[in-house]
Amino acid sequence: MEISHKLTLAMTIWTVLVLTLIGAQNTELFVIMILIGLLISRELSSVYIRPSIAYRLDAFIQVGIVIFIAIVMRRILSILELL
Repeated sequence: MEISHKLTLAMTIWTVLVLTLIGAQNTELFVIMILIGLLISRELSSVYIRPSIAYRLDAFIQVGIVIFIAIVMRRILSILELL
């Protein structure tokens, strides 16, 4: 089994676990937990994966960071009662 398959399997298990524990009520927390899982898997597998796979994984991480920034900005505006 290739490392990319193991990485995909690990992220699938992480997603199912997070979805089971958090549920569908809090999508913001779900997205943040998936981003944390991506960051951890990228860091732990950086030595073992090919650059093409690392590039794709980095693209997912960048999208996740943009979504995270949007979530944080929305929370800040909510706290300041501007939204």
